[in-house]
Amino acid sequence: MQWWNDAVFYQIYPRSFQDSNGDGVGDLAGIESRLDYLAALGVDALWISPFFKSPMKDFGYDVSDYVSVDPLFGDMDGFKRLLSAAHRRNLRVVVDLVLNHTSDEHPWFREAQESRDSPKHDWYIWKPIPERGPRRPPNNWISLFELRSAWYENPASREWYLATFTRNQPEVNWRNPELREAMYGVVRAWLDLGVDGFRLDVATGYFKDELFRTNPFKPRLVPDLLQEHLYDRNRPEVHGIFRDLRRIADSYGGRVLIAEPHGQDRALAASCHGSAGDELHMAFNFEFLTRPWGAAAFRDSARRWYEALPPGAWPNFTLSNHDQPRHIHRYRRGAETEARARVAAAMLLTLRGTPFLYYGEEIGMGCVRLPRGALRDPLGIRTWPLSGFGRDPERTPMQWDASAGAGFTTGTPWLPVNPDHPVRNVAAQEGNPDSLLAFYKKLLALRRKTPALRSGDLEFLGEDPDVLAYRRTPAEAAETRKAGSDSRGPAVLVVLNFAGGRKTFALPEGGRVLAGTGRAVGTRVEGGTVGLAPCEVLILETEGRSR
Repeated sequence: MQWWNDAVFYQIYPRSFQDSNGDGVGDLAGIESRLDYLAALGVDALWISPFFKSPMKDFGYDVSDYVSVDPLFGDMDGFKRLLSAAHRRNLRVVVDLVLNHTSDEHPWFREAQESRDSPKHDWYIWKPIPERGPRRPPNNWISLFELRSAWYENPASREWYLATFTRNQPEVNWRNPELREAMYGVVRAWLDLGVDGFRLDVATGYFKDELFRTNPFKPRLVPDLLQEHLYDRNRPEVHGIFRDLRRIADSYGGRVLIAEPHGQDRALAASCHGSAGDELHMAFNFEFLTRPWGAAAFRDSARRWYEALPPGAWPNFTLSNHDQPRHIHRYRRGAETEARARVAAAMLLTLRGTPFLYYGEEIGMGCVRLPRGALRDPLGIRTWPLSGFGRDPERTPMQWDASAGAGFTTGTPWLPVNPDHPVRNVAAQEGNPDSLLAFYKKLLALRRKTPALRSGDLEFLGEDPDVLAYRRTPAEAAETRKAGSDSRGPAVLVVLNFAGGRKTFALPEGGRVLAGTGRAVGTRVEGGTVGLAPCEVLILETEGRSR
């Protein structure tokens, strides 16, 4: 087992976490000032979204210099201080690395676009514009955030360049060996600084079809935009890059590589690990971001993910991130909303696999519809007044206290603070033992001290459509059991009622309450039929032995 197998990751969107200088934008010094809060929360690693030098056309995912910090967030010395301060608190730091494309203001692209004879021209992807006839793009590939052709004209070379997010994010050519080595140099530079690994943005998008074939039609608008994306992403050549990156990471020891696949296919996510276990350490399976509320939906999704992974690969789960509406918003239902949030937290933090939390999730931060004038996300602006496409609502500032700037800033925040911040904030919840924040802290502390929850086996119990139940068994006991020994270790039973009404469930054995929402810690619960309150969380340490 490596440190990331039983760690809990906490994603920070730096623009929105903590502003240290009053300009309304979060920064690295702000993150450093909140490290004690994160350590006390009980997480183990920070995933920090991009803070590289950037013109911010896509808020840092358009990189103009991979090895410098944008002045908006601070400078490299500030990052080194943050990294050192995090490590002193036993917090790992994972950097969000965008290697699929650069900014159109990156020096590489500035040189590449000057002419077809530029030494760096082949570092990007080009197709010639016909001298005569219709100036139709080479194929039907789509720019996902501009909702038009992904091909943009470069008059200087009379070519189109490829940009599948915005026109300001030209795609690099991973088939070019010089570009590849330059990107590996970026990876080594950050590893030399001491970062603990990378989250690799759209990792399976690095290669495109050599023949530039048109994607076939697919009758699904969201998120596929009426195309089956066979040729503009997820090409098999990417696995060679993953193996190269793994060799580099392994040469530093103890560094983790986490893939964001370009799509929602669990088989694609599973493939990022490699059949021989020699590619990336983890990859996101995004099914939990789109599941309807219900025990059956999450059980089936988790089971399919476990079955899809190759031998030796380690699962992970997430309910929210910077690209999708927060889960408390997705699953809101009047008076049940916070109770559902507790069920979701208990599931995320007790399933077998590495959990990823999104900043503010622990206090129940939600989403709010923003007026057009407040929008910043290019996709949200492009699709206004439609809701559900733009990503600003899940990126609003962290709600630290009830002040006008929510404790996030003394200035004007770059995005409006959620209007519920006077009642939903860290300061209000820290002093309340019954708050959602207190519940997260209890679950995180329980996970940290309970081997069965960190790295043990998992066995689902029953198929009730409303009750998700499973047994977690310490890994060493699982190994002994597989060897046929009679010595079996203790287990933890997790029972989660997703229903808004009372339910009954047949407990296979009794035990002592470790955590939950309806019973005091230490209370004994007998095996057999047990009544569950609406949206009840029940986590038991069994008195006997695992079966």
